[in-house]
Amino acid sequence: MAIIEGFRVQNYRSLKDITLGRLWNQQNKKPLTPLVAVIGKNGVGKSTLFDAFGFLADALRVGVEEACDLKQRGGFYRLRSFGNNESIRFEVYYRESPNERPITYELSIAPDSKGRPFVEEERLRQRRKGQKQTGQPYSFLNLRGGKGEAWAGEESFEGENASRVPVELTDSRKLGIATLGALKEHPRIAKFRSFLENWYLSYFTPDAARSLPMAGPQKHLNIHGDNLGNVVQFMERDHKEKFQSILDRIARKIPGIFKIDTKKTEDGRLLLRFNDRDLMILFLPSKCQMGP
Repeated sequence: MAIIEGFRVQNYRSLKDITLGRLWNQQNKKPLTPLVAVIGKNGVGKSTLFDAFGFLADALRVGVEEACDLKQRGGFYRLRSFGNNESIRFEVYYRESPNERPITYELSIAPDSKGRPFVEEERLRQRRKGQKQTGQPYSFLNLRGGKGEAWAGEESFEGENASRVPVELTDSRKLGIATLGALKEHPRIAKFRSFLENWYLSYFTPDAARSLPMAGPQKHLNIHGDNLGNVVQFMERDHKEKFQSILDRIARKIPGIFKIDTKKTEDGRLLLRFNDRDLMILFLPSKCQMGP
């Protein structure tokens, strides 16, 4: 299973320059773990950070110009950090599996002479077999303005006779990995494209979560989070012991609450019961009830 070990965002909304985890040139830092929680005050950029992941996925699917306008982003000039004339940049440092050498993907987006965003630079790189960790990784995709070169084949990148092929895209607003990743001649690029395509992003909003969905377990939170109650039902049904252990840990963090358990309603929905010494509070996704 692929895992992201590091992520860097520059000049994206409120994120002037932020790095999470480890990058290829920051090996002294700890990598991200499979589960990461980002905690902070309102307005510090938590939602913007996760929208950066969503932007990359959208850019792969529809191109950078359209991605700037999706999800009420407001276009390139509203996305770029206020008062900044530099490019928006992303860097993803990931492994395809725990035993694989990490790969770095770098993307830079800037406005052209007409003010339209385009892919200024795009690069995929990885250290060769046996290369020291202190050495700079070799680029097996390197494009500027949609022009550059790529290494063809799985093994050609490793040897002295590396098979480089020139690349010139017809549309500089589309990602190179979107085009080359569909060709069998570029299996390394195809792997990263598949990795990016399989990201599952949920734009959870509190208002949506307060809705009252129909009863029935669902495994995944949907893109808006309005099936939160259904996911809770799935966790309680299929992972009962783990789910109860989560509730126990939550109870220990809330002053005055000594126990949290569940109760099913007649129509099949699931209530969470927060019990203190004198009061019981029943929580549904959209409301709560109190009783002695």
